[in-house]
Amino acid sequence: MLDQKVYLDDIYESEKCGGSPFKAVVMMSKESRFINNQAHQGFIQLEEKPTTIAMNKFKQNKLSVVVHEKE
Repeated sequence: MLDQKVYLDDIYESEKCGGSPFKAVVMMSKESRFINNQAHQGFIQLEEKPTTIAMNKFKQNKLSVVVHEKE
């Protein structure tokens, strides 16, 4: 089990969120919602909270953000 906290140093060192705490929170919250929806639909069985899984994925650099530019 990984450390269940995301420190500012983790965020500042992350290239995928550009060191922005706001982007980091958005990335983790969207992943957490996705995991929660998958669990409610019966596709996955959770052994940890969705937020814990999302934070661990962020710390392992497995999350990214896609920015769509408006035309």
